[in-house]
Amino acid sequence: MFTSQRNTECSRGAFYQSKLLAEYLDFLRNHRGLAKSTICIRRNHVTSFLQSLRLHNASEDIEKISARQIHDYVIKTAKGLNRPSRQHLVSSIRTFIRFCHIKGYIRRDITEAVPIIGTPRLGSVPRGISWESVERLLLAPDRNTHSGRRIYAVLQLLATYGVRIGQAKKLRLQDINWREGSIHFRPSKWGNPLCFPLYPKVADALLAYIRKTRGKTPYAEVFLTIWGKPRPISDGNSFSYSLKKCYRRAGIDPTTNSAHAIRHAFATRLMEHGTPIKTIADLLGHKSISTAFIYTKVDLKHLRLLAYEWPGGAQ
Repeated sequence: MFTSQRNTECSRGAFYQSKLLAEYLDFLRNHRGLAKSTICIRRNHVTSFLQSLRLHNASEDIEKISARQIHDYVIKTAKGLNRPSRQHLVSSIRTFIRFCHIKGYIRRDITEAVPIIGTPRLGSVPRGISWESVERLLLAPDRNTHSGRRIYAVLQLLATYGVRIGQAKKLRLQDINWREGSIHFRPSKWGNPLCFPLYPKVADALLAYIRKTRGKTPYAEVFLTIWGKPRPISDGNSFSYSLKKCYRRAGIDPTTNSAHAIRHAFATRLMEHGTPIKTIADLLGHKSISTAFIYTKVDLKHLRLLAYEWPGGAQ
């Protein structure tokens, strides 16, 4: 009897939590106009936050939440997270508390209870892979299969142009100008749009995928799903399974099996070849040159030379 009653209370609490969460997501979607990917991230953080509170009636009991609870939850959860994840955590909880205040669920605006977790922008060295590893990755896909042709085309885009995985995923057929020999990428993360020459290796990879795998479909997106009826790839899909497979085949440390590691390798290679930092920032689509300064930390050759020439440096 006691167990049954407790299960009923838990179910009721979960219902109220999901109802409040749905209101919050609707607020982000219709009033803040956030991207689906950002809404998904904030949903995950706020869901965990609400579960930690164990509210029976979220829309009413949220009023009882204290500044100490908010502060302690963020500090505890932030441990072990990387810099971007910490930023997402803080912004998610802060916007949720503000939303609750706007809706009247919390009478006092206690958004200041969400702590600011300072992480120096250049406080860590980017996790990437060597250019030799990128070259091995390009040899990994089985280009006799549909999935192999697709991930090979994606890898060619990442390695040749240093674009983000999201930019490759959102590439449209009209973004490729076969006659003029150019390819366009839409801006990502408030960056700049990009236009590059369509190099032969990239063109061959795209054509092989389009002709043998993608085929003719009504969709504008270049990359579509492989299994079932072809359709545009969802926001949450980042080709992670296919990338992990390529990393394993290439014999590369699986802890770095991200598309962003290839972008780091692209930028680092440019830095090591003496490419001006402004040019690197432009090629990566950064609006601010300061964003590209992180790659100066992985130019070990020049950093060692600087240490040697600096007064009191290595002798």
